[in-house]
Amino acid sequence: MGTHSAPRRARPARTSEEARFRLRRTLTPQRSGTQFVITVLFIALGFTLTAAVSGNANDSILANARQSDLVSLLDDLAQREARLQAENTRLETARETLLGGDEYSALNEAKRRADALGVLAGSEAIAGSGIEVSISGNLTASTLIDAVQELRDAGATAIQISDRDLAVRIVANTWFADSTSGITVSGTALQVPITISVIGDSSVLVPAIKIPGGLVDTVGSGGGEVKITESQNVDISAIVPLPNS
Repeated sequence: MGTHSAPRRARPARTSEEARFRLRRTLTPQRSGTQFVITVLFIALGFTLTAAVSGNANDSILANARQSDLVSLLDDLAQREARLQAENTRLETARETLLGGDEYSALNEAKRRADALGVLAGSEAIAGSGIEVSISGNLTASTLIDAVQELRDAGATAIQISDRDLAVRIVANTWFADSTSGITVSGTALQVPITISVIGDSSVLVPAIKIPGGLVDTVGSGGGEVKITESQNVDISAIVPLPNS
């Protein structure tokens, strides 16, 4: 028969400091290389599953979309690309004018830029061709934010939102919130029905808010109504006061 050696007994701690050290070492989890590798594998697997689920969700949305909706989305993307290319060309031309043109051309370009900045900042009233969008019934701040973003992407020069008594100019720092009687825009409470006045190319603006899942669809699904009127004389009179210097 084989012999069995008795387990080796640890030497008693000689000092209290040595005893505390042994206790801490006993209670501290021992990490091995295998545990580290398993942890890394689980993290990588988690990222892979998340990406797969997200991709499948996007594919499902596109797969369930109607052909007409997909065509509208592609047309909208093509129009946005064309607008960006046109804006890039205009900016390149302006740059060449400022760098190599005569003084008169440079002054005209500087004035044009100053006027454009005034419109963007909302410090000047403006009138021009565009659309008037009347909204009645169900409307939320989230829906209105999406509509304003779509209009901006469609090249809106200026936007104003108003009810029967008040009007608010929409600029970069405008904020929206829901209220009991309608929508609050930058602290001004507006009651539904409201009107969105937009200056820009109506042939581009109208499809932007009629896009599937956009303003018209969202308001209509909640029992509300959206009416769009094209006009050659959209008047945006609300302005944002300049800060005191």
